[in-house]
Amino acid sequence: MKIDHLLLRDNTYGEYCLYCHAEAVTWIVVDGRKRCTCGSCGREAERAIVVDPRIRWWTDSDGEYWHESAGVFVRDRRARFLFFQRTAFPYSLTVPAGHVERGEEPKCAAARELWEEVGIRGANGNLRLVADECLKGDVCRRGADAHRWHAFLLELDEHREAEAHREVTVNEEGEAPVWLTLDQARSRRTTFAVERIIDQYSGKLLPAAPRTPGEQNP
Repeated sequence: MKIDHLLLRDNTYGEYCLYCHAEAVTWIVVDGRKRCTCGSCGREAERAIVVDPRIRWWTDSDGEYWHESAGVFVRDRRARFLFFQRTAFPYSLTVPAGHVERGEEPKCAAARELWEEVGIRGANGNLRLVADECLKGDVCRRGADAHRWHAFLLELDEHREAEAHREVTVNEEGEAPVWLTLDQARSRRTTFAVERIIDQYSGKLLPAAPRTPGEQNP
């Protein structure tokens, strides 16, 4: 998505129609899915161009609109991961994730999103970075088609696993939390970033295979 056609004002929040670019967007819910309508052209869309000075965004030399995001793959002791269905665009299976705010470290953003989206708190010190990728084709409801994505892993111990399985709730942008293996997730429709991280970094997401007796370090 290129936004060089917009007359942006420094440090000013704006929501612009995907089609006519008017700043006349109203958010609605249709069949449980968050969408928007334009008060100027009357068209309805799954997303808008949202320019928010609170989050990290930029345009590259080609005018492409970029956001920075952080997400967490939460793994239980059976090597299953926490996913949920997004009710805001893109309407796919995802992990807890969201945009990085200006002045915020990606790890802190990941921990914040984990708390805000699924109610798991206090994870900052236990998050391990798995991937840091610039992904073109990763779309979001705020109009960006490109994201720098930081993926973290949270391994649950026995106590936190029991708590997570019992108390996980999803905020207004999601529903139907589910624990899946990576192979099960591959058979579902996941977001672009989640699919890419699983495909390229499954070895870092899964627990290390146990060594056989007598096996030596490489």
